Formats: sequence, C-alpha cells, structure tokens
Amino acid sequence: MWLAGFILLLIALLGAGAYDRFGASLQNHLSLILAFGGAYLIGIIFNHLIPETYAMGDHVGWIVVLGFLLQGVLEYGSQGIEHGQMHASHTKASARMPWAMFFSLCLHALIESMPLHRGKHEHAHHDHDHHGHVHLHGIEGVDMALMMGLILHKLPVALVLMGMLDALGIKRSSRWLAMLVFGLMPLASMLLYDVLVHSGAPRSEYVPVWSGGLLIGILLHISTTILFEASDGHHFNRNKLLVTIAGLVLAVLTTGI
Repeated sequence: MWLAGFILLLIALLGAGAYDRFGASLQNHLSLILAFGGAYLIGIIFNHLIPETYAMGDHVGWIVVLGFLLQGVLEYGSQGIEHGQMHASHTKASARMPWAMFFSLCLHALIESMPLHRGKHEHAHHDHDHHGHVHLHGIEGVDMALMMGLILHKLPVALVLMGMLDALGIKRSSRWLAMLVFGLMPLASMLLYDVLVHSGAPRSEYVPVWSGGLLIGILLHISTTILFEASDGHHFNRNKLLVTIAGLVLAVLTTGI
C-alpha cells in the first residue's frame, strides 16, 4: 500500500514536471496518450474489474450506475480535466486557486483508488477463480492491473492540471503544493479503505462492493468520454485507432486472460 501510494505520488509529480519541462509541446501528443490509457481502462473494466466486483455481491449494477452519475457530478466541478480537457475559459489568468475544480479532482482520485488495495483482503497474491483465470495482486496485495490503469490515467491528468494552474497565474510554489496534495490522494484512499473495512461498523462488509462498483462507473464514464470525445469531431483517425488497440492488448496481457 505504501509503495503503491508513493509510486502514484511520483507519477503525479512526474506529470507536473513534464509540463514544467516541455510545456505546450506535449499538448500535441496528449490525445494519443489519453486514448491509450482510455483503451486500457476499458479493457480492465470488462476483463477484470466487472467480473471480480460482480462476484462479491448483489445489486452491483445499480452501484455502477451511481458511479457513472457521480463522475458526471464531479465533472461539473472539474470541467473535464479527468479526461484531458482544458477549455479556453479555464486559461484566463486570475491568480486564484480554482477550489471547486481541485476538490472535485481530489475526490475523484480518492474514490477511484479505494479498490486498489482490495486484493489484500479478497485474494491471495496469485488467486485462481473457478474458470482458471489468474488475477495478480502484487506487492503489498495491490491490484497491479488497476495500478497500471491509474498510472496511465493520472499522468496526463497531472499534466493538464499543472498546465491549467499555470495558465490561471497560480504561483509556482502553490502549483507544486497542489500537485503534492493531489498526488497523495491514492495513499489517503487506501488508508481510508483499510479503516472502513476493519472498523467493525455495521455493513462494513459492503465496502469492497460499493468501492468496486463506484470505481467501475467512474472509469467507464471517463474511458468512453476519452475515446469518443466530442471535441475530436468523433473522428477516429489511424493513430488513435492504433494506440487504442495497443491499450486493449496491454489490458488483456495485464489481466492474464
């Protein structure tokens, strides 16, 4: 858990540093980076997250729907930074921290990371289901397929977030402090998950189902938006198709199917 949290923190800081180092030149490649990550997320949603979460309990479908709707609400505050959007209205310098956007992004990061440490509680490190598929839960019981998905997702989000804070005129020290807080959300999420699961509170046994269902809904919303972004004119060009296929192939290899 601690190592996974540290890695995801480094990924967030790496994305911020990439913007500081390369700036706008990365914007030309951002759509392909996002498409690769979105395709990977689609792959692990249907080949990994849905089978495992639906096996835990009933009524998971309604929780997934709630997660899908919740992401829509969060995007009202974040204005779509989760899938690489940075609208022109965001870039008008104001030197004021966009708290609603930042809170929405942090809450999004908190919710999506909760099932990351679920493997420690529900599976052994190499657990075979009744179909003979292998689900790998690596270091410290972390779900490695989901870990990879969050890495591919968090890197471009951190890049866009840093760019938007810069465009708003937020001073450099405040930008990096915000990125540090954002990067620590996965670790805080896993710690919260452990507390809830082991709290002994009524219905604490439903925490894995709820966290998994909400995660699926959130990632489904984000990944489909990335792949079929309206600003792209729904034009599925060759490069985007190739990176999408590559993302799906990596998801298949990662989930061991």
